[in-house]
Order: sequence, then C-alpha cells, then structure tokens
Amino acid sequence: MTPPPEELKAKATELLPALKEKLGTDAEGVSDATLMKFLMWKPSVDRAEGRFRDLVNWSKENPWAFASTPLMASKDDTLRRVLESEVLVAPEGITAKDGSTLMFGRLRNNDMSDGRTAEDVVRMVMYTMDRVLERESTQLHGLTIFHDMKDVGQNNIHVSIPKILFRAIFGHFPLRITAVYVLNAPLFIRGLFKVVSLTFPAKVRARMHFVTDMDAILNVIDQDNLLEEHGGKVQHDQKQWVESHIKREENGSMESLADCVKTE
Repeated sequence: MTPPPEELKAKATELLPALKEKLGTDAEGVSDATLMKFLMWKPSVDRAEGRFRDLVNWSKENPWAFASTPLMASKDDTLRRVLESEVLVAPEGITAKDGSTLMFGRLRNNDMSDGRTAEDVVRMVMYTMDRVLERESTQLHGLTIFHDMKDVGQNNIHVSIPKILFRAIFGHFPLRITAVYVLNAPLFIRGLFKVVSLTFPAKVRARMHFVTDMDAILNVIDQDNLLEEHGGKVQHDQKQWVESHIKREENGSMESLADCVKTE
C-alpha cells in the first residue's frame, strides 16, 4: 500500500541510495529526480528497479518510442505538430479533488488524415505523460484523465493506437493513473474498448469510467478546474505550453524518462 502523501516523499528519498546501488551502471546519466519517480510510484527498491528495467527493455523492443527519434519536440517536427493539435492537454497547476494531476483529452482534434501515424500519436501521449510525471501532484496523487469524445469520427481514430498506447504506459511508466472518465463516447469507441480492454488487468478496467453527463465529472473535478468548453475557468495555450518545454529541452532542465534508455 502506498504511504500517505506526507510520508511518501520522505520514504522515497530514504530508499534512493539503495535503488541507485541496485541499478548500478544502468543509473549512470539518470538524475536523482528521475529515479525518484520510480520510488514515488512504489516506495520499494525491488518494485522501482523492476519498473525501471521493464521500461528499458520495452524501449529496446520498441525503438520508435525513444531511440529512433528522440522524444523531444525540439528534434521531432511531427511530435511538435501532434502535440500542438490539442488532442491531449495538461494545464499547469490544475488538479482533481483528490489532488491528482488533471489531463484533458479531445480525440476530435486527432486528424489521422494529416499523415500522422498511430506511433506518432502514442509518442505525443508519452511526451505529455513524461512532462506531468515531473509534477509533484502526479508523483504524490497520480493522474486523472477526463476525455470528451464529442464529435469524434472515424478519421480521428486508428485501431492500433489503444493497443500500442496501453502496452507503452501500463507496466512500463512509473505512473499511477487513478481514473479515466470518458464523456460522449460513440458506440464504436465503446465497442473498440471492449475488445482492447480484454487484455487489461482488472484493476485497470475498474478505473475506466464511461459517463453520460457532467454530474459524474463534477463529483471528482471542481467546476473551476475544467476547461472553458465545459463551463470551467481554465484557459490553456497549448502552443505556448509546447514552446516552454522546448526551451527546457534546450537548456537541459528537463527530467525525462528517456534518460533511462541508453542509446548507441
């Protein structure tokens, strides 16, 4: 069981030297801040080491994720373009009622006809989750996702996206997704989820909620912390958000999971 937030950081800090010793040379070049993400996910040296190595091994089997092209918007024009299309946004400082970081999805903005591939979309999600993993709210309380599928059509989806995405995130990222709320899901999306979710662990399926109105959303998210399109007060400039992280990439202040993966 994860300790209370006030104890979690102290416990993770206490375990950090042991994790570095256990990882040995594999921890070289990986900052303490990045290693702490694994211990904040699970304050156990064995569990943290296991998740670290699972991420590295998965990355070697899937070089498109980190190695073939760096997971950096400053070095991948396609990644930058897909990020700026606002399929997934995570406004700074916005949390759910339980303190978890809030992420908003709008699949209607995912135009698969512009040449992006399923892997391009998954890299966009990975980049966004990599950024929110730097936030204390995510490390302490996890991540809540609210995805409005209003106006989603066939040109917005690719059958490979959920398969690749869930394999990438679950079992590899040191990330606790507390809940996913999906509003206005078309029938074909529900059908696709039923098929894909057969491979999910039961605890993951239990965190996925298809809802039909905003009441369920307001039970977990304060009205003011919603985007303006849902009656909230959150204003978000995604292009500015991307630009701010490009500057961090360039000045070396970014703490990325990509640092765990050694490239030749």
